[in-house]
Amino acid sequence: MPTDAAAAPRAEPQAVVSPLTSAAIFLVVTVNAESDDAETVRGLAADLSGLIRAVGFREPDGRLSCVTGFSSDAWDRLAGAPRPAGLHPFREIKAGPRHAVASPGDLLFHIRATRMDLCFELAMQITTRLGTAVTAVDEVHGFRYFDERDLLGFVDGTENPVGQAAADATLIGAEDPAFAGGSYVIVQKYLHDLAAWNRLPVEQQERIVGRTKLADIELDDSVKPRYAHNALTTIISGGEEVKIVRDNMPFGSVGTGEYGTYFIGYARSPDVIEQMLVNMFVGAPEGNYDRLLDVSRAVTGVLFFVPSVPLLESLADGPPPAGTGLGEPAASTRAPAVPRPASGGALEIGSLRGAPQDE
Repeated sequence: MPTDAAAAPRAEPQAVVSPLTSAAIFLVVTVNAESDDAETVRGLAADLSGLIRAVGFREPDGRLSCVTGFSSDAWDRLAGAPRPAGLHPFREIKAGPRHAVASPGDLLFHIRATRMDLCFELAMQITTRLGTAVTAVDEVHGFRYFDERDLLGFVDGTENPVGQAAADATLIGAEDPAFAGGSYVIVQKYLHDLAAWNRLPVEQQERIVGRTKLADIELDDSVKPRYAHNALTTIISGGEEVKIVRDNMPFGSVGTGEYGTYFIGYARSPDVIEQMLVNMFVGAPEGNYDRLLDVSRAVTGVLFFVPSVPLLESLADGPPPAGTGLGEPAASTRAPAVPRPASGGALEIGSLRGAPQDE
């Protein structure tokens, strides 16, 4: 990844690197087909910051925020050309019984606060404003589970970067200057078979995750299997680990027996998260897949671009004139892509931190 991240000029970003909170709503919608529907969405984009301030003012310590993202199709329709260099439809992955599905979704609203009532009120204000212009296709209410654990019982997000490191990992810089200050986010809704998971001995659960369950200490490389989740999702490029920011949240319904984790990962380029998913679902090497997928299945998957605040608000003006040259990345500053699967199916996997043999 580029080393000039901090020096690259950036517009004000959305709240991508806000601290983790105890409540969240993940709302994914599609934009309906009428031209007026697109105008309604553009109007909300211009006023969203004001809505967040109005609701958040009721509880100044509530840390209310909302990150808004656009899918590839939605960006083409609502903003037109030019487009962010890394934006494309979510790439589904099939490997035997494991399937990273691609699901519908034009807009993502990632709403966070210390209290669910703040999240709920902002979600209501957003959907009221959008009205019949959109159709909700997924809505998940996430909650903090004890000390930042998922419903599998492990702490989630331990290795998140913080401060400037988080900004460098998530915010576009000189590699795509017209979209500097933006970010990419991939979301997936995972459902867990908790009964099957809880039948596994704790020692085996720890080997699958790559950390101790109680103390949240990473297993030593000498005992950690190559299939451990944190081994497969550690990506090395240019001799350095490429970081992302996760803000995963558990969710569930005791009445229906639906329990899961809502994965949400922010990155400066979608390549790194896509490589993580290839490693998890296909394996690195092929067949050495993430054993979490034996008890967890992805039921959604969408890639979104998160524009900077000025770019988001400018959508109200409509698509920029053709031929302006905006958004055309400078070839000399493009970030090198994280290795991806070869077209023939063979994996071109970058080295992973820690590669002890399976036991």
